[in-house]
Amino acid sequence: MGAYINPETEGKEAFLRREGEKVEGNLEWERIPKGFLPVILVDNLMFTAAGIAYSKKELEEFTNPNDTRRKEYYLVEKNKLYPVSNLESYLKEG
Repeated sequence: MGAYINPETEGKEAFLRREGEKVEGNLEWERIPKGFLPVILVDNLMFTAAGIAYSKKELEEFTNPNDTRRKEYYLVEKNKLYPVSNLESYLKEG
């Protein structure tokens, strides 16, 4: 299923606008600043999802050119993601 944000007190979009830094252009795993993770806001037509790319493999899946859904990319400090996501369980697995 993957790691996703789901804030209880605000929408995903509001959280990302407040806490994230929007990224334009290509997002490369090697260029992500220490202490940050990419969060990809994916438009699924009926709803949006905000997936956390917690590994290089996850980022590659989110940026697959065959996936034509509209996406916005953000960098968010990792410590700000823990309270609004299931990220911790995925980091323990890896």
